[in-house]
Amino acid sequence: MHVISKNWVSAMGALFAIVAAIILLRDIALWGPDFVLDFIMNDKINSEKFVLIMFGISALLFIYSKRYEHTRVE
Repeated sequence: MHVISKNWVSAMGALFAIVAAIILLRDIALWGPDFVLDFIMNDKINSEKFVLIMFGISALLFIYSKRYEHTRVE
């Protein structure tokens, strides 16, 4: 019998990383790399700060997924 082991926590980590990368690439395409770096460094809340937070959440989810019990599908 074929058993598939699924881990939804790592899937959520991948989703957060992909969405953060898309947002970052969109902002670089619209504003250019210099402005994006300025937006990251300033003290205002903007989408670049959320991108950094999303990458952090993604890293935490990947770390947690190593300890999470896998769901077995038979």
